[in-house]
Amino acid sequence: MKVLTISNDLLYELSVELSKKIKINEFSPDILIGIATGGIYISRTVHKVLLNNNWQGKYYEIELSRESTEVKKKLKIKILLTKLSYFILNQLRKVEMFISEHFKTEKYDSVKEDRVILPDNLINDIRNNNSILLVDDAIDTGSTILAIKNIIKKFNPSIDIKVAVLTVTHKKPYIEPDYTLYRRVLLRCPWAEDYKGGDKIE
Repeated sequence: MKVLTISNDLLYELSVELSKKIKINEFSPDILIGIATGGIYISRTVHKVLLNNNWQGKYYEIELSRESTEVKKKLKIKILLTKLSYFILNQLRKVEMFISEHFKTEKYDSVKEDRVILPDNLINDIRNNNSILLVDDAIDTGSTILAIKNIIKKFNPSIDIKVAVLTVTHKKPYIEPDYTLYRRVLLRCPWAEDYKGGDKIE
């Protein structure tokens, strides 16, 4: 498994590359949703690319933090992480991924769906439209994307939902994306607690 450290410039380039995989003559979503934190940086670029291709749908951003991100914030380890070399940080990321995969339950747990809160205007648009594109930075277990997808389906069971992410890290996530650039690649993006700048693959 590789770790890719990406700057804002490279993030933009990768987001454009991901956008080009979405052929609006084949799938033109009525609604585009970016998932915070990381997903919104990608979805904003996807949004611009789609607009340049005469897309006329609606754009939203929603927030649902992953548990691992919340734990890191609670521990306030950013100062410690920035003092470590990328080599050590990469090994820590790989260990974290190994643990995540090892303890991932075979069956999806719907408890995370309680943390998905959609604004009323988005709910109304979900009920009155036919297709959605969800954009995030990564699929790890896939529980975040699946939770959001299941909540959306409660408001419109027949709506077509597709998923775009930069990378899929787990071997067997709960949900597979329709569009992606990488598999088994961990991304260290500018908003990450252990990001110290630069572009690097290890």
